[in-house]
Amino acid sequence: MDNSKKLYIIRHAKAETIPGINDFDRALTSDGIQHAKQVAAKLATKLNLDENSLVISSPANRALQTTRIFLDVMGASAFDIQIEETIYECTYKHLLSIINAIPDHINHVLLFGHNPTLTDLVEYLTRKAAYLRTSSCAEIKLDTGFTFQMLSGNCADLVQIID
Repeated sequence: MDNSKKLYIIRHAKAETIPGINDFDRALTSDGIQHAKQVAAKLATKLNLDENSLVISSPANRALQTTRIFLDVMGASAFDIQIEETIYECTYKHLLSIINAIPDHINHVLLFGHNPTLTDLVEYLTRKAAYLRTSSCAEIKLDTGFTFQMLSGNCADLVQIID
């Protein structure tokens, strides 16, 4: 059995662009909602959330909406979401510092946020070219023996991008 820790980096679903609406408050489009449900259903076949899982989200409306869709589709709608205020408009190095603070008992992390930061993080961790479209999920496996506290550049594998 594979006991490697995994990080699932998920970009928010497609959001509306309406003049006068603050970027932080943008809501998902109906197409974005549908696509998020499709990707979440694929992830649900691979992952069950439990007491050794952690869900972290940006506080932006579109990221939180995407997080809730994923949890609902995965049958975990009551799962706690750790809202990390600093994820919105941060750098990949800041995201890494958040990941590095995750306790040892956690085996699976779902991280919901924004581009270009998420794509930059995937490429830094795996040294693989990647691009996360809206609703896409990068499945990253930490090298054997690594914890989230030890995670840094080029010490994880990009298993797949779920679209």
